[in-house]
Amino acid sequence: MTESTGVVVTGMGCVSPFGTGVRRFWEGLFTGREPTTADWPGSSGYRTTAVHEVPAWEGSVEDRPADLLAASADQALAQAGLAPGRLRSAGLALASTSAGWHLPDVAFGSMPPGEGTDASRYRKEGPAVSLRERLALNGPCVVLSSACASSTGALAWASERIRSGEAPVVLVAAVDVLTEVVFAGFHSMRLLSRTTTRPFAADRSGFVLAEGAAVVVLESSRHAAERGRPALVTVQGWGACSDAVHLTTPAAQGIARSLSRALDDAGRGPEEIGLYHAHGTASQAGDLAEAQAVGSVLTAGGRPVRTTAIKAAAGHTEGAAGLFTFIAATEGLLRNEVPPVLHPGEQDPGTRALALSDGHGPHPQGSVLVHASGFGGANCTVVLDDRPARPRPVVRRPVRVYAAASVTDGRATARGWSAGWDGASPAVAAAPVGNPLPDRTCLLVADAVGSLLGGLGATTRADLLAGGLLLGTEYGMQSHHARIHTTLRERGPRRVDPMDFALSTFNTPAAMASVLFGVTGQTETFLGRTAAVEALVSAAHLVATGRASACLAGGYDAPENRLWAEAGDPPVPPTGTVIAVGSGPSPAQTSAVELVAAVRLPVAAAPAGLDVLEEGLARLCPVRPKTLIVTGLDRTAAGLATDAGWTEHEALGGAAEPLSAHLEAMDMIARGEADEVVVAGTGAYSSTLLVHYRRPEPEEAA
Repeated sequence: MTESTGVVVTGMGCVSPFGTGVRRFWEGLFTGREPTTADWPGSSGYRTTAVHEVPAWEGSVEDRPADLLAASADQALAQAGLAPGRLRSAGLALASTSAGWHLPDVAFGSMPPGEGTDASRYRKEGPAVSLRERLALNGPCVVLSSACASSTGALAWASERIRSGEAPVVLVAAVDVLTEVVFAGFHSMRLLSRTTTRPFAADRSGFVLAEGAAVVVLESSRHAAERGRPALVTVQGWGACSDAVHLTTPAAQGIARSLSRALDDAGRGPEEIGLYHAHGTASQAGDLAEAQAVGSVLTAGGRPVRTTAIKAAAGHTEGAAGLFTFIAATEGLLRNEVPPVLHPGEQDPGTRALALSDGHGPHPQGSVLVHASGFGGANCTVVLDDRPARPRPVVRRPVRVYAAASVTDGRATARGWSAGWDGASPAVAAAPVGNPLPDRTCLLVADAVGSLLGGLGATTRADLLAGGLLLGTEYGMQSHHARIHTTLRERGPRRVDPMDFALSTFNTPAAMASVLFGVTGQTETFLGRTAAVEALVSAAHLVATGRASACLAGGYDAPENRLWAEAGDPPVPPTGTVIAVGSGPSPAQTSAVELVAAVRLPVAAAPAGLDVLEEGLARLCPVRPKTLIVTGLDRTAAGLATDAGWTEHEALGGAAEPLSAHLEAMDMIARGEADEVVVAGTGAYSSTLLVHYRRPEPEEAA
């Protein structure tokens, strides 16, 4: 049996509230920095206007996220000893929650971009397209937006691409800039501090919102050794899960599951953890839940865990926070130091499982945990160490497609390809929830999940709920941000509805479904036209590698969330689609359809051409299948593709629509019309993905 390659860090770079570079960031964690005052037009209506800005940054407002990211990438690549000419196989995982919203009048539809405008500036995927083109990255690319757990999720996704041999190098990047609509949302929920961030203090009052960009170079240990580059640290493992309790209030049991899964993946026991880098937002509920989780998982024999929390100095950088914490953890191991928890005050007695760092003394022995949580109960924990990773066997299980359900305009349709599918069974009822109630977009996903689960047996349902729910979206939940923006302009910040902000994160539909049905596995949300296909491929990877027995994946979009359109963009139907994949041993879980493999091609500003599709097809299949389906091509490429044997599948706008081509392929195989089908999906500001489906061999289907 072969073993997977280790994942190492070879370079880091950042632009933080302390200035440019990792050294300034590290020094700032010991000294802190007084918040500045936000000067938005209606700032006098806020209870607090304290923020942590990137100081003295020159450049255009339009290009701010991309420029911050580019400066961080240059630093990271220089430390790693990598030049753009040596990055052809490198991939990119970008995490962001606020990119694009720094230009609110355009982002929220009151002033659509003019003809010829670079529309990528107003999309969360824009910085990824810019960085990929600047560095000529040709490996797998993804954009994630799972609230404040986004960048730890990006670390996990990138680690899996390296472990599986899909890419030798992946840049993990994160950028978030200060935007009034996000500030107003946190303000409406009374999560912002007037002065400083005091994690785990008895008198904590919330966090100071911050901005910045960070890039980390992840590399296979084999690739780094071959080019003679030393590892800074090793990524030992990761774990992710959903709270499945509440949309905005963190739950200790969810955080604990994330910590435990990370330890299991890394092959580490609780006693082997020397330092815990906390999420530590200084919110009342969040800090208590995190401390309780640490106490239940890590405090062997009642021993408090050495803990630090960098938001006390740097503030909360939203989706980028986890990657900044990861850089601090890496730098601490290299320097044999631990930054303090600044402004500690009297520690909350409910957090005594945490032994807060005062910044003195050497770094403790053992591995380090980096944890991040986000709205919706998204959790992801990463384990790192300055020692080599423990060998792990390479596992490859078959991935069967069990069933799928779609909801369009309130009408649900479900179909199944597994032996245990019962199309006549009623949908599984959702659990009742309080505020916030699900909006129409959330119900698109929830109704699809309920319809799908209804046709499957109890064992399969349990496997799926434990495995998780991965979704893709092109437009997210932007109608809620638009309402916040309109309220700010017309009525002032005190009138912003906190329920709008609670529903606004792009991972809200996945989170709401996890609360309604008890999905305790990983929840993740990917962005872009082909993001739902990425969700499906990522879910298949979890199953194939044994991380989950089964997993739910799909996509959603609704017209109210597309706040402006470019010329020629098709309409967006309100659609939610969810697909169940798994590798269960039960006879009821055998299936007529198997997902064999997939190929990811780089993110680009325009849809792929025929040459790119053919390149991907050659990598995916040694023998060219007879049935080839493509979606998302532009008009010019569509004709060429048809001549080359591809059938174009017309799809409307949004990330859920391209999945209809995949459902068509599954139906063709199940009906016996084809033994194998390749479906390719592409689009503007998106990766191109090719997925290979086939009818299992008789012994595989038995």
